Amino acid sequence: MTNNSAGPDEGLADVPAPPGRNDSDDDFLTTVPLAWTPGVAFRDAAVTIGGSPWTVTSLPDDVLPLARKLHALGRVGAYVKTPEEKRAALYLLDLGIIDPVPHGNGPVTDVEIVVPVYRDWDALDRCLDSLVAENLPIVVVDDASPEPFATAIRDVVEAHDARLIVRAQNGGPGAARNTGFAQTTAPFVAFVDSDVVASPDWISRLRPLLNDPMIGAVAPRVRPDVQGDSAIELYEETRSELDMGAVPSRVVYGVPVGWLPSASVIVRRSASSNPPFEPEMRVGEDVDLFWRMEEAGWTVRYAPDVVNHHKVRTSLKDFSSRRASYGGSAAPLELRHKNRLIPARPSLTGLGVLAALAVGRPGLALGIAGYELARQRQILPPRVSLPVAAEMAGRTIWSDVFWLG
Repeated sequence: MTNNSAGPDEGLADVPAPPGRNDSDDDFLTTVPLAWTPGVAFRDAAVTIGGSPWTVTSLPDDVLPLARKLHALGRVGAYVKTPEEKRAALYLLDLGIIDPVPHGNGPVTDVEIVVPVYRDWDALDRCLDSLVAENLPIVVVDDASPEPFATAIRDVVEAHDARLIVRAQNGGPGAARNTGFAQTTAPFVAFVDSDVVASPDWISRLRPLLNDPMIGAVAPRVRPDVQGDSAIELYEETRSELDMGAVPSRVVYGVPVGWLPSASVIVRRSASSNPPFEPEMRVGEDVDLFWRMEEAGWTVRYAPDVVNHHKVRTSLKDFSSRRASYGGSAAPLELRHKNRLIPARPSLTGLGVLAALAVGRPGLALGIAGYELARQRQILPPRVSLPVAAEMAGRTIWSDVFWLG
């Protein structure tokens, strides 16, 4: 089915605030197993280092039994059952100390899929092949592709029994997603780039995570679909701009997963502005949306236990232009989200240690490190032991030296 009536882009509205949780909203905890988040240190069986946001947390006594249980189980995880465990689970989830493990609970019926495409009909063919397994409605938005690509796209869409919307004017991927979003009515919308090959059950595995009424969006890991051994492919395999790594996380400031790409993501309609993406942004519009969600109070989750793959651009021209365009999003993002792009905030202690080492005065550096240990002892909760305070002092100094040195 083809619709050529896509109208002009509309202005951007605010992201609505989340509803908050009430006593009946913790039922979602029984639908997915919970597991300890990799990389979160557990010291003295009572103190955590890490999470999202990254911090040192002296866990309350009523949270400790569940924390110790899940830490011992690792990524095996467990379901929570009692009211006490549910309260503890919410506390740990909101700090990123534990995370929900994607787990399919049967067919999904309340998600529609939107796929923006421009010219790339052959990648779209592979993408739709991977999406039909879950038998969900698919809307493909052709962002004003010229011929012969437009005809090829139409043929691919018809072959997969999807719905085609053709934009009259090219507006970029964000505008195309907005057009598709406007043509859907389901409470959840999965955005998938046309160069993505999806896991056959990725939506059914991630959808239960959205039973938490505070989650506005959840995304899988997106790995490069490396087919050869060229220098660009080998680079992409370890440095892909779409691969956010193997560690689950909430998307918040100051952690490695500080943003999400929209190459594959499921969005809650009620957590999105209308339209979702800033029409004036051709690059970085996905980062902007998820930051606006997080700033409005929603939780945005990254769940790398589920993995999709994206096509690797192997020509130097395509690779370079894509990297340059991503870099071009920094200025508009900084204007919309002040100071969120600052890559490092070094401490005076770290600067002092680095300066002392640079001028060959290790004794002075050691003295500054001792000051940092005393400072950590003062600012950390009383329950935190001296070894943990020393670890935090070392982490602080090492982080500063690493990023600046």
